[in-house]
Formats: sequence, C-alpha cells, structure tokens
Amino acid sequence: MDKEALTAVLTDKFGFTSFKPGQAEVLEALTAGKNTLAMLPTGGGKSLIYQMMGNLREGLVVIVTPLLSLMQDQVARLNYAGESKVVALNSTLPQDARRTILRGLNQYKFLFVSPEMLGQTVVQSALRKVKINLLVVDEAHTIVSWGPDFRPDYLALPQVHQKLGQPQLLLLTATATPQMMSNITSPFGLVPEDWFIYRQSVDRPNIYLHTEQLDNEGQKRERLAELVRQLKGPGIVYFSSRKLATSMAEWLRETTGQRVAAYHAGLDTMSRYRIQQQFMLGQIDVITATSAFGMGIDKDDVRYVIHYHLSNDLANYLQEIGRAGRDGEQSAAILLYVPGDETMQLHMIDSTIPTREVIFGYLEKRFGTDEIGKDKANLLDFYTKQGLTADQIADMFDERRQQRQADLARLVGYAKSPSGLRAKLLTHFGDETTGAANTESVGAHDWHPEELALVATTQDEQPVGVTDWRTQVAKLFNLG
Repeated sequence: MDKEALTAVLTDKFGFTSFKPGQAEVLEALTAGKNTLAMLPTGGGKSLIYQMMGNLREGLVVIVTPLLSLMQDQVARLNYAGESKVVALNSTLPQDARRTILRGLNQYKFLFVSPEMLGQTVVQSALRKVKINLLVVDEAHTIVSWGPDFRPDYLALPQVHQKLGQPQLLLLTATATPQMMSNITSPFGLVPEDWFIYRQSVDRPNIYLHTEQLDNEGQKRERLAELVRQLKGPGIVYFSSRKLATSMAEWLRETTGQRVAAYHAGLDTMSRYRIQQQFMLGQIDVITATSAFGMGIDKDDVRYVIHYHLSNDLANYLQEIGRAGRDGEQSAAILLYVPGDETMQLHMIDSTIPTREVIFGYLEKRFGTDEIGKDKANLLDFYTKQGLTADQIADMFDERRQQRQADLARLVGYAKSPSGLRAKLLTHFGDETTGAANTESVGAHDWHPEELALVATTQDEQPVGVTDWRTQVAKLFNLG
C-alpha cells in the first residue's frame, strides 16, 4: 500500500493529514507483508502504526505490553478515540472475566496482554482459533534488557510466535543499540530478507544535556531543590529507591513550594492512576519517580528530567530523558552524580542475578523458593525447562553480570565526562556525530538555563482550571 493510500486512511480514520517521520515507511513495509522492527523516538507515534493496521486488515492485533499501567492507558486511549473493540487481558481480571474474553476473542480488534499471560497454554489455545492480524511487541528492547534476568517470559516470545503459526511481527522500541536490535530479531529465527528494519537517530536536539558532579549527598540534595525552584516545569525527577522518591517528594514540596507527588510501583493501582492524570492535567508540577513512571505517558510538555540516581545503563537513561520535550520545544536532561552513586546499581545487579551458590543450591534441592525468593526460582525454573544444566546457567549469569556491570560503567563514564555528552550518546547508539548540535554542558558553572528559556517566571504560572476541559482532555489523550 503506497503512502498516498495510507494517508487517505490516516485522514479518514484518525483525522491527521500527514504522518510523523517513519510511520508511513513502517506501514508500507507491514502492508507488503514484512516483519518489522521499528525504532522511533519517544512520542514518535508508535501506537498509531498498529492502530492503522487494525483498520487496514481484518483480524486481531495482539499487543504485548510490559506494564499493567501502560496496558490500561492504551485501552483508555483507544476507547476515547471511539474504538470499542479493544480489551486488556491481565492478572487483575477475575477468572470468569478472563474466560469470557478468551471465548469471545473474535469480537475484538485489539488485545493487550503481558508476556506472562501470553505464555499461558489456555491463552495460546484461544488465539489459535482466531485470525491474528499482527503480533506487536511494544517496548521491544525489554526482550533483551528484562528477559535474561528479570522477566524470562520475554525470552519465550519467539516460541510463542511459532506456536501461534508465525503471525506477522511488529517490534517497537525507542531505545536500542545496533547490537540490541540484532539480539531482538535473531531469536525469532526468520531470515534477514523477511525483516524490514527502520531506525531513526536517537538525537533529540531540543533536549539540552547537562551533568554535574557533586562532592556528597547533602550537596546533591540541595542542588536538586535549587534546580526544581529554578526550572520551568512540568518536570520528572528519577530515583532508584521507592522510599527516597516518597520522602523527597515531601521534602521538595516543603522546600520549593512546588506541587510534587511521588510515583512508584509500590503504590496501589488507583493511586498511580490518580497521580498520572493529575500530572497530565497540570495539577502536579513535579513527579519524583522510579523507572515505573513514564512508559506510555503521553505528556508532551515535560520541560525537564532530572536523574538524582543513575539509571541501569545508557539505553534506560535515553529512554527516560526522552520523556522531556516531546512537543519539540526546549527541554533539559540533567544528571546529578556523586562518586560512589554506582554502588546502588551494582547492589541491584547482584540482588537480581542469581549467584552460583544460589543456582546450584536450588537446582540440587538444597534451597527452596522461600530461601532464594519467587523471582529467582521462576527464573531458574525457566532455564531448566529450556534444557540448560546448572553449569550452563551459572556461566550464562556470570556473563550477564559482567555485561550489566560494563553497561553501568558506560553510564558512569557519561556522568563523569568533562565534555562531549551528545557525541557519547550518539556513538553508543551507532549514530553519526557529525553535525550534531552542541547543546550540552558539564558542571554548574556552565549551566545557563535562562539562555534556554527554561527558568520559571511568574508569567509561567497558571492556576489549575484556567484551561477549558476540552483542551485538557485533548492533551490527556495526545489528540492535539
């Protein structure tokens, strides 16, 4: 299907007169029957692609989604846009409701499902009875970043794809190195000629990159408060700890006078939903969050993202800062670093990857699930079912630990860089650095947000409720 015909459908069904970069190319490949991996920036309109395919062809579009909150958000968007034939199949549903959905799959156009739910035999059996239009893996980088040591059901997706009769694939991500992209596609066992790979540059020239090294935690804390007071919001501040995200929200409210709320996976579903919506509608100025916040949040006017703690690696860092400036306006990504900050991430690596003692102890029945934890037990059970021996599993996890430590070291190198932040990011992701805008600075003395029009003024303040409800709802669902 050519671009002109696709544009006609886009206008008729969605009300847009033109595609964002990459959307038409991906749709042309899909309508030509190609399995597709598309790397488009955050806010690049990835969801529109599978929504278009749902309108272009008969059958069920199955979307594998990593987070429950993201799944609920995507269903709500489609409902608001007038699409009623959409449903989410997840663990929060009662058993009877799940059975009802599975019996009536042919009534739906879009099905959102987690990799764990898709791995269930009863779900696969129901899907084999309907025509699958497209199998979509949203946030496809999670196959290689989460699969090996966190959510092994992502590693089983190629097997599930086989069991479902190899429906056409659409793998979507905003963040992947060339090696990651190869690692995402190769397990599906398809020849290169079956794939269409679309990749946009990770460069976001409107996001000003800035890092600062501070001497100690006290300095970093005070610098954060200074930045939150100084910068024009809305903003997001990322922490590695739920406890600190919560306590810092309260401290920042008291210290800066800003409307600050904490968001993390430890909150109940209704609390997370309420905070998301308040942030979307401009009723919260700053979110202090763990990495659970952000996926699927289509707020286009986030002006800054501050990392109080390090991300896991450069890929996660890029994903998180990409939530700033989705409207194309000037924004900033700020990383605050104190020597030794990496200790927290190193501890997280050690706590999530099983040691040789744990592996052999569990597989030799000397340790049970209670001793090593349910997550590690599920992980080891998965690899055992793949036919791997204890030695093979231990060697694999040793290699995985080294890889994650090396990835973290690259991010620390970025944090410590005296210059060339943008070139470091672009090089890591295989992009050309020639001609890249020099929009970056290192150290507080080089940081001039007033020159970027990022300093808050009294003119920027607007009482909640000034914007009429239609405009608020349009922004909430990214319809503007």
